[in-house]
Amino acid sequence: MDIEGVLRRINGRGYKAYKELERTSWRIDGIDFRLVRVQGDPFAPPSIVSATTTLRGLSGLAPIPLCDLLYRRLHNLAPRYQLRRAGEGGSGVITVPRPGPVVIARSGAVCRGGRVELRARVGLPSRGRRILGDVARELLLDRLPRLVREVLSLDRGEAERHVLNWRIQEWIREALPRLGLVSFIGNGSILPRRCGGCWEPLEGAIPFESPKSLEVSIELPNGGSVTGMGVKRGLTVITGPAFHGKTTLAEAIASGVWNHIEGDGRERVVTVRNAVTLESENGRWVSCIDLSQWIHGLPGGRDTRCFSTSDASGATSIFASLQEAVEAGAELLIIDEDSTATNALHRDQWAERITGKRTITTISDSAARLKEAGISVVIVASGAIPLLSQADTIIVMDEYRPIDASWYRREAERIAREAGYRPVEEPYKRPGRRFISKPLAIDKYKVRGNILESRQLEDTVNLAALRQVEEHQQLTTASEIAVRLSRRSCIEPVREAARLAEVLSQALFREVLGDRVGPEASEVRSIDILWILNRLPGIGLSYSCRD
Repeated sequence: MDIEGVLRRINGRGYKAYKELERTSWRIDGIDFRLVRVQGDPFAPPSIVSATTTLRGLSGLAPIPLCDLLYRRLHNLAPRYQLRRAGEGGSGVITVPRPGPVVIARSGAVCRGGRVELRARVGLPSRGRRILGDVARELLLDRLPRLVREVLSLDRGEAERHVLNWRIQEWIREALPRLGLVSFIGNGSILPRRCGGCWEPLEGAIPFESPKSLEVSIELPNGGSVTGMGVKRGLTVITGPAFHGKTTLAEAIASGVWNHIEGDGRERVVTVRNAVTLESENGRWVSCIDLSQWIHGLPGGRDTRCFSTSDASGATSIFASLQEAVEAGAELLIIDEDSTATNALHRDQWAERITGKRTITTISDSAARLKEAGISVVIVASGAIPLLSQADTIIVMDEYRPIDASWYRREAERIAREAGYRPVEEPYKRPGRRFISKPLAIDKYKVRGNILESRQLEDTVNLAALRQVEEHQQLTTASEIAVRLSRRSCIEPVREAARLAEVLSQALFREVLGDRVGPEASEVRSIDILWILNRLPGIGLSYSCRD
């Protein structure tokens, strides 16, 4: 189709006439452009345009980090090529969502077979809802091609440095199981952030330095090596006075499930991919999860082997999240006492003499049983003898400097024994996998900030506690897949989420989200998808299902 001819013909007509351009293709300087989706109104989300061409001078580089760098260039350069004041609404914009500090696959830039496809949002211009054909021509046939050419004019040396930074983190992650570690924090890392919710490292922060007793050195295939603190499998307790970096260390470990860009400060913090941060979520939806190991002795003999509620308490919610994480395949659980219901983490055996009842088995009581089941735990706890008496590693944070205090375990064991404390003896039993027994009929939904909402849901879903997504696009992508899974009856969501997450990790976004996907989709983990699905109000899950 002759796009110039169409633009001349529809010039001055009503905005809906832009629909004639949908799926139109054109070629400029060896770049194939395509209008994937045309917006219906100047105030609606802008149209989607793709640009596909050969990757010249960049062959042989790993596709994920290469396209991560190209996407960052697209995001940074796009504002220069916009047509400001080109009309009403989003007329003249060229935009992609802001990337986070992690190197991941994104639908806005996909490299495969020596070619690259870039996708961006482009605001087709109008004034008074009348098409501005000449302005649209400049936007699509002049500015957009110049933008793509500049994005692709990437220095190979810069690309190789970006790829090497990514590879080093992958090499470290591959070494973790062999070394018996669940996380590694490189010496010199800058762990504190500039502010709450910021990505940037704090200027003037104290660089991380491992205690010699916990220090490990990892040899890399390129002949180099990295040295830092190894977090061993089992139970690790991070303790110390308030405001000295306990939570900062735990947050850095949690963020290490993703590879970080150079200059982030955490680019040598690497954690096993299937780690999960747990925290209490008052009021969350829970559907048929086995909590019998944690909650018992309820009034009326209520059975907790298939526990459901539309309004979970702080303790109930974290136990449900723990069981769901294990069901989803979590290898490491990260817990901070600041965001955990006290009665879920610690038990006061002396106070129990007053009540005469014990209805909760705490995480402290069962920490040793969890590690025996192959589940490692990192807990931030300022003072808890039961935890310290079972810990494999005790790290004291003192002015943001870690101190190995694992020697204190024997003293803690003595104190606990003399106080009559006894941890749980029964082995931890992993929960079985559930099926969707009651699907949801959700056609439309929105993610506003950290809230997922739909008129077809019984309530909104607060996503703020999903800590291990590093950019909003990951949140929306995980929500989209969770909603799609929730519509299907009698499937095993753990299996389906794992399959879809693997497809996304290979940048095959169209295979999951369809051909009209925009630049907003990002790689997510299956655990993140399941985290959202488990919280969708009204969904029914069960340990057996029949169509």
